[in-house]
Amino acid sequence: MITIKLLDTVKNVENKVNEAISVEINRILSQNKSRIIQESKALVSQWVSSQPEMMDLKSNIPGSLAGQFGLYAGQGQSVALSIVSAVQNSVTVEFKKFNKKLIGGLEINFQPSNFVNLLILPQGIVNYEKGSLHWLDWLLLQGDKTIVVNYQYNAETGLGRSGLGNMISGGSFRVPPQFSGTSDNNFITRALVGVEQEKRITDILKRVLGA
Repeated sequence: MITIKLLDTVKNVENKVNEAISVEINRILSQNKSRIIQESKALVSQWVSSQPEMMDLKSNIPGSLAGQFGLYAGQGQSVALSIVSAVQNSVTVEFKKFNKKLIGGLEINFQPSNFVNLLILPQGIVNYEKGSLHWLDWLLLQGDKTIVVNYQYNAETGLGRSGLGNMISGGSFRVPPQFSGTSDNNFITRALVGVEQEKRITDILKRVLGA
């Protein structure tokens, strides 16, 4: 019979084991912080780019958001890229080292809640002779609010700045209800928040930790 005799208290052994674990976790997370950021940014690109609003901004079809917002012909692709880039660049990782009691944490932050990184984008504003239109603010925050009174969008190829339609007298204009967003429910929040998104981020951490 083999007998093992502990020369230390169970509590001390537990503390030493936890301390060894914390040292290893801290080492792995510190070394892989940049990897976590890069993989998170890649997910952000997928999630944001696949939103219906982004597809519509890049569309060359009359009635699309590109036409309704009066984007200049061919501008949709660069607009979409600038939005994705701004959200990607907002990704940060905050790491508080774990102590021997395994108290610590890692927090991945996506997107300022005030959307300032998007609202300051010059691509989110259309400038024309008589003024400017902050269409990205409309899309993100204005919900179903009427934006233009006494004018409505007329979808027709070859018309307007976009070549996808123009504004004509009568009626009113607002962001189409299927796309309209508010501060807590818009195409960015829908892209970044959800059970599937949480799972994908958890998968990144599992790969990094070798779990």
